[in-house]
Amino acid sequence: MWVTVPLAFVAVMLTASWLVAAPADLPEDVMMGKPIYEQHCRKCHGVAGWGDGPQAQWQYLPPVNFHAPSSKLKSDEQLISVIEHGVIFSPMHSFRGTLNATEIQDVVAYIRLLSQRGR
Repeated sequence: MWVTVPLAFVAVMLTASWLVAAPADLPEDVMMGKPIYEQHCRKCHGVAGWGDGPQAQWQYLPPVNFHAPSSKLKSDEQLISVIEHGVIFSPMHSFRGTLNATEIQDVVAYIRLLSQRGR
């Protein structure tokens, strides 16, 4: 049991470092993903990724809350696929042709950061 406590402490400290990291300390893909998220995703998913953007109230299916366990459990490949191809019968449309592969990966990195932050 004494081994899991230090590992848990290290995990908490690593996560906490992301929460207070200065912009210059963030990985480049996260920094590149932020303006993409703000331009294409924020209006539905909200500033902090809670699914509470200004257009969310008009949608017949609510936007994904990136803080929900079901969202956090999705692999990067699953998120990339949703962004690239959209979700059939939902307001989440395809960004294929709008965003290139690198931009999609960058926005996934930013979504991962948002999902670790609080309000």
